[in-house]
Amino acid sequence: MPVDDEGPDDAAAPTRPAPQAPKVNRFSRFAKLTGLGASVTARHVAQKVAGAFSDEATAAEGERRARTKSAEQMTKTLGELKGAAMKIGQMLATDPEMLPPEFVDQLSLLQHSAPAMDFATVKAAVETAFSRPLDELYAEFSEEPIGAASIGQVHRARTKDGMEVAVKVQYPGIADTIRSDMKNLGSLLVMARAAVPKDRVDGYLEEITTVIERESDYLNEADNLERFQVVLKDVEGVRVPIPVHELTRKTVLTMELFHGRRLEEWLAAAPDEQKTAQGQRLLAAYLEMIHEHGALHADPHPGNFLVLEDDAKGGVPTIGLLDLGCVRDFPIEFMDLQLKLLTALWRHDLDAMQQVWRQMGFLDSRVDAELIYDWLTLLFEPLLVDRVTDFGSWKVHESAMRFVLDNPSIKLWAPPREVLFYVRVLAGVRALLHKVGMKVNAYQISRRVVRERGLL
Repeated sequence: MPVDDEGPDDAAAPTRPAPQAPKVNRFSRFAKLTGLGASVTARHVAQKVAGAFSDEATAAEGERRARTKSAEQMTKTLGELKGAAMKIGQMLATDPEMLPPEFVDQLSLLQHSAPAMDFATVKAAVETAFSRPLDELYAEFSEEPIGAASIGQVHRARTKDGMEVAVKVQYPGIADTIRSDMKNLGSLLVMARAAVPKDRVDGYLEEITTVIERESDYLNEADNLERFQVVLKDVEGVRVPIPVHELTRKTVLTMELFHGRRLEEWLAAAPDEQKTAQGQRLLAAYLEMIHEHGALHADPHPGNFLVLEDDAKGGVPTIGLLDLGCVRDFPIEFMDLQLKLLTALWRHDLDAMQQVWRQMGFLDSRVDAELIYDWLTLLFEPLLVDRVTDFGSWKVHESAMRFVLDNPSIKLWAPPREVLFYVRVLAGVRALLHKVGMKVNAYQISRRVVRERGLL
């Protein structure tokens, strides 16, 4: 688990409330979420009205200030609520092209830190989980957290046998808010049902709910940590912490403590050749997970990667992969369908494409197949053209937005719920390669993977 040797940038952090456990009452949480939505909407309507009576430069500056204010308010509210609400904020910040920069800058703070609960609450939570005093469990236990996230916060500790560990302690009662939070968020997404069938939207919400609920079970995360020791054993320079099962319960997870720097901080000072090496490792790790094991580390935001500068392979520091609670499993046959779709795109074989995406469960009866082909070639361009792509400068968001505005019927091409986290992982990996400034021939890598699976 991370130890941020540099420490958080307090000047950049949103104003924080006094430390406390998050509110778990469903109606108070619903009021906060709906109040947030109403406040943001009112602010931007007011700015639009004001902008109509201003010159272009003044209107643009007013819109920027309104976005910044809304982003700060959203980050503060989601950080206080934690749970599923905060997790959604982290997801939104994963891909830097999905939102205006003001929102990305603020919501990214949720990936590294959040308002912490006080130590008395932490101590009580640990002692309740084990039915034993804290000092009987650990030789040392820091009162200050080294990280606070959506479901729990992390403290540095030392076991009785001297092992340095990170202890993740779940916010009391937060697991019980996940399903109600998702219902509350669902009520704010009613407009989405105008384009996508209700059962599909409900399926997406259920998919997110199920994955986050699984993430709140730390016994499950401990098993994932052990499992990924095997999944990633052939990927050089990538590690996951070792769990300590005897000091783990459903709401408390004890694991090996990683010392290092957050990936983003390390990248800011690293030489280009080391950045490239780390990008190659990340790509290799995700290809191994997805196409050899059908197991997705479904939360690939930068805060979950630590560069272990005291552990180097081939002269390049090892990457520590954190937070294995958010894992989505797929049958290998389903993963192979993704590769078959890619093969059909290479051949511009519309019949094969339709057959594959219908096998996957997409709804396409109201969308022209050629339009879907154009959409996929836009999104997956680096995989379709035999050339080196500079992911540091490749931007797809603006082109995608224009495409949707010009072809609104593409929104009727509704994916099955199973695809939701797969797409999220692809977007997260693309964002990581963007931060690394990776230059790679993704087409040739894709061809190799398809050949190795015997599909080409």
